[in-house]
Amino acid sequence: MILGRVRAYAGHLALLAALVALAAFLASGPGRLANGATDEGLRADIAKLAYSSRDLTFRWTPDLEPQPFGGPDRSRLLEEIRSGLPAPLPALISDGWFADQVAPANAAIAGQYLAACPTLVGVRRQVSLRGGEMTRIVEGRLPRSSRTSAEAIVGTDEAKALELKIGDSVTLNTRSGVATVRVVGRYDPVDPASPFWDDMRLARVACPSADEDTRYRATLLTDLAGAERVRADAKELNQTWRYRIDERRLTADQVTALTTAVAEARRHPPENTGFQSGVDTTLAEFEKRLRSVQAVLAVIRAGILATMAGLILLAARLAADRRRGEYALIRARGGSVFAIAGRTVAETLVVVLPAALLGRLAGTLVPGRADTGEPLLIVGFALLGLLAPAVLAAAGARRPDFTGHRRDLTAGRPSPRRITFEVFLIALAAGGAYLVRQRGIDAGAGVDPYLVAVPVLLAVAASLIALRLIPYPLRVAGRLAARARGAVAFLGLAGAGRGAPLRSWPLSVLVVAIATGIFAGTVATTVSHGRDRAADLAVPADAVVTGFSFAVDTPATIAGLPGVERATPLLLVSAAEVRPAQSTLIAQVQAMVVDPASGLDLPAGFTTAPRSDVVPAIVSPRLAQRVGQGGAVDIQGRRYEFTVAAVQDTAPGLSTAVREFIVLPSQAMPVPDFQPLVPNRILVDGSGWDAATVREVADEGQKAQTLKATGREVDAFELNMPATVTTREAYRSSLDERGVDGVLSLTFVAGLVSAAALALLAVALTVLAGAPARGRTLSRLRTLGLSTGQGRRLLVYELVPLLGVAVLAGALAGAALPAIIAPALGLDDFTAGVPADVSADPWLAAGVLAVTVLAVIAALVVEDVANRRLRLGSVLRLGEEQS
Repeated sequence: MILGRVRAYAGHLALLAALVALAAFLASGPGRLANGATDEGLRADIAKLAYSSRDLTFRWTPDLEPQPFGGPDRSRLLEEIRSGLPAPLPALISDGWFADQVAPANAAIAGQYLAACPTLVGVRRQVSLRGGEMTRIVEGRLPRSSRTSAEAIVGTDEAKALELKIGDSVTLNTRSGVATVRVVGRYDPVDPASPFWDDMRLARVACPSADEDTRYRATLLTDLAGAERVRADAKELNQTWRYRIDERRLTADQVTALTTAVAEARRHPPENTGFQSGVDTTLAEFEKRLRSVQAVLAVIRAGILATMAGLILLAARLAADRRRGEYALIRARGGSVFAIAGRTVAETLVVVLPAALLGRLAGTLVPGRADTGEPLLIVGFALLGLLAPAVLAAAGARRPDFTGHRRDLTAGRPSPRRITFEVFLIALAAGGAYLVRQRGIDAGAGVDPYLVAVPVLLAVAASLIALRLIPYPLRVAGRLAARARGAVAFLGLAGAGRGAPLRSWPLSVLVVAIATGIFAGTVATTVSHGRDRAADLAVPADAVVTGFSFAVDTPATIAGLPGVERATPLLLVSAAEVRPAQSTLIAQVQAMVVDPASGLDLPAGFTTAPRSDVVPAIVSPRLAQRVGQGGAVDIQGRRYEFTVAAVQDTAPGLSTAVREFIVLPSQAMPVPDFQPLVPNRILVDGSGWDAATVREVADEGQKAQTLKATGREVDAFELNMPATVTTREAYRSSLDERGVDGVLSLTFVAGLVSAAALALLAVALTVLAGAPARGRTLSRLRTLGLSTGQGRRLLVYELVPLLGVAVLAGALAGAALPAIIAPALGLDDFTAGVPADVSADPWLAAGVLAVTVLAVIAALVVEDVANRRLRLGSVLRLGEEQS
């Protein structure tokens, strides 16, 4: 019997089941996708960290200097320290290494010692937690040190750079002693990319004197006895336990616990050790951005899920309205309200539960991590789809109507109960908006469901206000239409005015959907514009070439390359010393010297200032407070006096992370001809140029500058900082790919598409809900000569005002939401430090118009299909009401 009724009303129940399945999918699938993208962002942030920041390092710091030779082998503590770390750290560590070494010290190689800038060489014994061979001997043999002599092996790259051969001796001159080790073998790493080598790779580092260039820093490997012998001779104890966190095991929901665990390890390291790591700083920054992402995602998700809940209620109401006559007949035969509710639950149970399970299954197919609240949401939607038809059917059956009178003809005012409820809802939305601005959506204890629902409440409040006001202009328009020829406009506007209060529920669903889509679009535009400004500041040309120091003629050489229209030098000086004129305090700030031909957006008087002993300068607000009217700044060994010409928060060529800076125009500086300023940046403008060629020319300029400064020729691999070319497009793209920022793009696209689709679905269900009443009206009007075309125009006059008001209210609410709850969203975290000024894309207005047009077309199509199914020609002839 139940299955028979299910087959009889298969269309209504199938619609309800489809909405429940879609809701269950939206409650699980998008959340998993967002969590997966967030996890990948966290892993990418950790993976790109340098080993000194990423790894957990414990350094031996004894209270009393132990016996340096023959002491205990502390490599055995690797596993003990790992297992003693606070949870969840032990499960996240993929490998660890114990190192017993004499740190890189000034070394004499094969008896040769460079007095001015000696090579740095360290000797180390390193043991891995996982074990395994890390080296492959290609010449000579492994070390076999004794109590009297130390032996070591050298890597192939190190041997080439230091010109070491088998049998050579290396003498280390430490602060406390002298140690000698003999090279007995040459090796190649089994896996050169392994983190085993991270803290002992061959590198070029700066010499102690600024007049010198760079020198090599290398490490030799020895055995246990060799490490003890070298340690005893050098009178130096340097032992570390380093642990690598496996980013592949990390998930974003572990960030808080992981940050706490790292802080605990920092406060309570193993006895006689000190802790070093910067991973907790990265985790804290990630967590801050994650909270902002979760706030935006929660708002959009709440809007989409609230729209789905509204659509389920609309489908339930549609089914209850179609069976109103059936329920009235049951009551007339003695059936109770509870009996009607029970049979409705039995019918919906057959289709709703399988639909919810199907939607849940589809959601699990989406890659990503499940949300903790996912099961609760799915159960909630299943219960809503199961109970809403029964509640609405029971409510309608309490006062059965056997006359078929139209409910929209009653001109009574809204009941006090309804007015009270609407006022309460508006007050709830206003109070929630205030709390969101004061506390944020996530106040540190997780996302607050009430505060997350505030944007939905604001959209509903906007729809209630709009639909309470729309009848008044519609009445005026109706009176004007009554004076014109034809009755179509008058009848349509009159129907719209009478039906506005009755359609507040369906149209509120439409307003929420539109507001969610516009909110997502507005936030996306705001973030995009902020990132555009950040890219313009960091890369104020088509590209910027970065290096250690370029020859003065390098920009001119690059400017002569095909496709390059302009190449101008730029000098950035970190920690430049600024001396205020009226103070003895010294400030260290970022200094930038710009060329007037660079085309940067700077004050006109600044770039055209003549050469003078006192240079005009642009300074940051914080530096302006220190220096007052002016002072002096040291640039490449010379002191230049300056006066403050302008104060700016930012300057093109400097990233937004720079808080204190000074910008000087090169043409106004009294730079001597015999010692010109040496640039370390080159701004490149043009199109079609080859980045590899520009990089090659830039490195040639660096080699020429090194030769001029040190008198020594170097190869490209010996450069302290090989040239890099960063285009504005590449930098702008990188802002979209940082950590959790990739989730935003996914959220915005999903929000816009889902909102548009659900808005059209809401229009279709709104039209279907009123189709029977309009069908009977059209049947009566056709007996008076109303044509099919006039019937469609009647629908347009009746629905367009209400749809237009709903779409307009949703668009205004969605555009206002980012400004209303801006403090809670933290959009500045996604714009690289540039203030996120709320802005809307003009294309959003075109999108709203397109949705409105599509809504009207969808309404006409749905109405036409409904009228065909209702067989309007037979309604008056047979006196039937088709259900």
